[in-house]
Amino acid sequence: MTNIKNYILYGVIILVAVITGVAIGSIYVSGIVPSVDTSSLTEATIRDDEETIKKLYEDAVSGKKTTFSAVELYQIGEYKLKNTERYVKILSGKVTNQFAPQYMKAIKTSTEDGIYYLKMSPGTAPMAVKQRYEYAKPNEVYLNETRSNNNITGDSIETYMVNIPESNAKTISLDEYKSIFNTEPTTPLTYIVSSYTTQEGTYDKDVTLNSDNQYVFNIKMTGEYATYAAFYYSYEIAHFAGFSVPTAPPTQDDLPRWESVEITVTMNSDFTIQSIKYLEKYRVDLILNNVAVSDDFTDVFYYDDETVNKYLAQSLL
Repeated sequence: MTNIKNYILYGVIILVAVITGVAIGSIYVSGIVPSVDTSSLTEATIRDDEETIKKLYEDAVSGKKTTFSAVELYQIGEYKLKNTERYVKILSGKVTNQFAPQYMKAIKTSTEDGIYYLKMSPGTAPMAVKQRYEYAKPNEVYLNETRSNNNITGDSIETYMVNIPESNAKTISLDEYKSIFNTEPTTPLTYIVSSYTTQEGTYDKDVTLNSDNQYVFNIKMTGEYATYAAFYYSYEIAHFAGFSVPTAPPTQDDLPRWESVEITVTMNSDFTIQSIKYLEKYRVDLILNNVAVSDDFTDVFYYDDETVNKYLAQSLL
């Protein structure tokens, strides 16, 4: 990423807004946000104990526990999703900035045979498109990426689809994948929500079913704890922030510096996650240093075979 820091023209910021694949609401360079070094941490040190979460889930589904904090519900929903073989997760969001609207779409299809992942960020500026197609099996990942805007079909966020030439594809090991993205393809949710990552910020304390028989709850993490929550998501952001397909893991300097992330989750009474809304704020060094970024995205989850098979067919490029 450091190879683009010398560009100083504000006129290309719109290109950056699209190329990063993230929503940049207001771009400014005031207010330095310090970097938080996470290199000495592991995901296990940030997450709560898996056996404790399993017990929490069992108490919830058995009815032994009926009132929850937002953190507990997030962990219960994540635990159930990790043990759900077939589902589709569709993320979409509008990129709002003072130049022109941009859009982002990502489709993750989980099946009994593997994980398929499509990510696309179409835009109006030259080169302002990134796509990634990924197929993950237990021990290897098929990764196919391009920065060309000639591979997206459709004219709206609802109809966008990507078809990347096979010549771009490569097969990498699971270890190579983890060095780039700091996690595994099977990781179900974007953020790590735990007693560790929620030490700063706010979250709903006593959540019960609402009149629609759903749990709706809010979690906000700020400062360095937002960085911990984005332990692996930061690597994905850094990966897509370059002008070309990166071939090496990002450095600590490449990672975003987080201000806050706010999550609103809607969950059925059986603890099945239906949707997650994200409001994200962080700083990155792109064309200019310390560029402020704000994202507004929503994940929607589908579990029925008809929808899973539909997106599975689209994923088999």
